[in-house]
Amino acid sequence: MHALVPLKHELAVARETLAKHLPWSPLDYVPGISRDADRAMYAEQLTAPLSEEDDLRFRGALPEGEPLAVFAQRLPWDTQFFGYGVARLDGVFPLTPPLHRLADDYTEAVAHLCETARSRGIQYLFAQVDPRDLALLRALGRVGFTLLETRLHYHFSVQVVHYLRRPDHVPMSWSQFRLATHEDIPSLSRVAREAVNPYDRFHADPFIRRSDVDRLMEEWVKQSVLGNFADLTVVPDVREPTAFITYRLHKKHWARWGLNLVQVVFSAVSPEMMGWFTVVGPELNNHLSSLGAQHCFGKTQMVLGLDGVTQFGKGEHVFRIIL
Repeated sequence: MHALVPLKHELAVARETLAKHLPWSPLDYVPGISRDADRAMYAEQLTAPLSEEDDLRFRGALPEGEPLAVFAQRLPWDTQFFGYGVARLDGVFPLTPPLHRLADDYTEAVAHLCETARSRGIQYLFAQVDPRDLALLRALGRVGFTLLETRLHYHFSVQVVHYLRRPDHVPMSWSQFRLATHEDIPSLSRVAREAVNPYDRFHADPFIRRSDVDRLMEEWVKQSVLGNFADLTVVPDVREPTAFITYRLHKKHWARWGLNLVQVVFSAVSPEMMGWFTVVGPELNNHLSSLGAQHCFGKTQMVLGLDGVTQFGKGEHVFRIIL
């Protein structure tokens, strides 16, 4: 086995290499975005300061001896919430260009990450992998990771308003919306818990207790309304709403991206409010546009597909292993 070295003293050099040569970045599919800026921001995320307890990054080597960096971290909030150690593999990249080589073998590096994570109390390790990353996909399979979810990332302009056909059962009054308040949390928590999406990684994973998933959905709603998980939580303009959609505005990144880009984060709708998203969409776009937004992005599951407004961005696979 090649020598394995913690990456904490080499992060600045790794950041410079990644910023110049990363083969992809989280939002490289969005038209009009500065891909150089998004790549640099991705490099900064991978090399951001972490506490000693949370830092699982290290430098290893490819079988041919070239340096290889593994970026992974313990997630303290998730660990506390679920009651067992949770960590995320953020990426594996060579440290000498090119950083995308289809025939590379990352198996030894990923296996070492699993051993290290297990020794540091991690029980649940997951990874969100770009489909172009064939070397990492192969390594995850060889080490024993399980595929949980295949995602679809989408985007659309909020400055071009699209009207879809309104379902016959949906009244026009549903086009009215407001921002959620603290008083809405009980009804929104209920719909988040009950409107189960069997294809997201939490509901799809038999290892995660259903009661924990329910708690997580409720916590996401609460923190969204309080402004911690999202900047805007939009609901129908009724008492005790049972539908919602949340957004992050990302205003601090707009200048760097060269695009005023907002994100759909979380949404759910009860059976009796089905069709609300279709009716309220144009009004929401107008509202986002009034805040300065130009474009929007989000993700769903591949099996759920897209409507006539959103455009395909890229795919993504989510894997996990129980250590």
